[in-house]
Amino acid sequence: MPNSLTAETIVIGAGISGLTAAYRLHQAGHTVRLVEAGLHPGGLIRSHLEEGFLTEAGPNTFPNTATEILELCQQLKIRPKATDCKAAKRYLFLKGRLIALPQKPWQAITTPALSIGGKLRLLQEPFKPRTQTEDISVGAFLEKRLGREVVDNLADPFISGIYAGNVNDLSLPAVFPKLWQWEQSAGSLLKGMRQSKKKKTQSVVERQPMRLFSFTGGLETFTQELYRALPPENCLFGQSVIHIEVTETGYKLQTHQGEQFTCRHVVLAIPAHSAAALLKTLSPDASHELAQIHYNGLAVVHFGFNRADIPHPLDGFGCLIPRREKLPLLGAIWASSLFPTRAPEGQVLLSSFIGGAHHPEICGWHPPKIEHLVLDNLQRVFKTREPLQPTYSQTIIYNKAIPQYNLGHLAKMQAIENALQKHPHIHLCGNYLHGIALNECVKSGLAAAESIITPLR
Repeated sequence: MPNSLTAETIVIGAGISGLTAAYRLHQAGHTVRLVEAGLHPGGLIRSHLEEGFLTEAGPNTFPNTATEILELCQQLKIRPKATDCKAAKRYLFLKGRLIALPQKPWQAITTPALSIGGKLRLLQEPFKPRTQTEDISVGAFLEKRLGREVVDNLADPFISGIYAGNVNDLSLPAVFPKLWQWEQSAGSLLKGMRQSKKKKTQSVVERQPMRLFSFTGGLETFTQELYRALPPENCLFGQSVIHIEVTETGYKLQTHQGEQFTCRHVVLAIPAHSAAALLKTLSPDASHELAQIHYNGLAVVHFGFNRADIPHPLDGFGCLIPRREKLPLLGAIWASSLFPTRAPEGQVLLSSFIGGAHHPEICGWHPPKIEHLVLDNLQRVFKTREPLQPTYSQTIIYNKAIPQYNLGHLAKMQAIENALQKHPHIHLCGNYLHGIALNECVKSGLAAAESIITPLR
């Protein structure tokens, strides 16, 4: 006979959004059960220590503007660790060499990332007409306002590095809502930025320069502490929910192992395609929209090298690679430059990313083939005389890594919200909704929890 467990809320998915939602509900005295198909909490946030190298399976850092994460760190009594100040630079591999990107707006005048013509084109931005359509791709918007060179040399590698996406597919209002707001309200990015600065009150965080953080043991420290704050008996792992149905008092859930749960609220903290499958009979319209959200694949390759084998000073966060350079490598984070203790003494740790929208076939390759290609690309980036010989390697392949906020994304989110109005006790959270950044995932989990807590007050 299957077990039947009852809770006020069932949270499906123990990634960072689900953990945050469960933590906030538990903190508010709400009875909550966390159900996860995998065997560990944290989702893609996994920190791995091996042979003296500390690697990340997913995100690597969060900024000092991540207010919600920093507040939770205080509650959990864990202290983030800032990246090394020497790693502030960002590099771009352009025209066969690594160049440092501008760190301040005025440095755009001197950067070799743009030609004289490209820089003169920037000066025309305030005189370009306001966008009249409701949606526009990142590439089309920036080409119109800043010129094609900015798209090819700066926006394209940035979008590939963050979203593993295509600059011509992603929606500007969904991906860069602040840029969209500036242009729509002020008619110009430059004017909008100036107006925004005037309106802002100088908070402590705003006065500080941008810094990135993690933890001594990696980002998994954060998700592990969220998990430890929950009653262990209320967290079930290795259980996939396969069915949700409406009852007189709420919902009944069933797992693939025959477990049954009854609850008043359900929080779906799982990828869009997984949520679509569970909502197929419950809310066909919401399910249809969720199923249309595309995820790009990505391979993450960690290499350790002897420091002497890399001729570059590695004095930065890492590098991005424009598509025009004809390399499949999207970019690399110089992890041991951010946190020197993440590699043994005398060695460095480089985390490379490959695949994405422009090379989806790579995620179907075997790890040795991927590693060989990445090594070849790194050799070209660093211009090493001899083939690079790693002292350590680790490859992680995600066939569905990052949700794509493609054209129509905001309309899709509104359609999902409208469809779920018939089921006010079904709550969604995750990185496919309103932002893929770590703090946006946390905010998503908090918002789902608050939508349950507030009506009870």
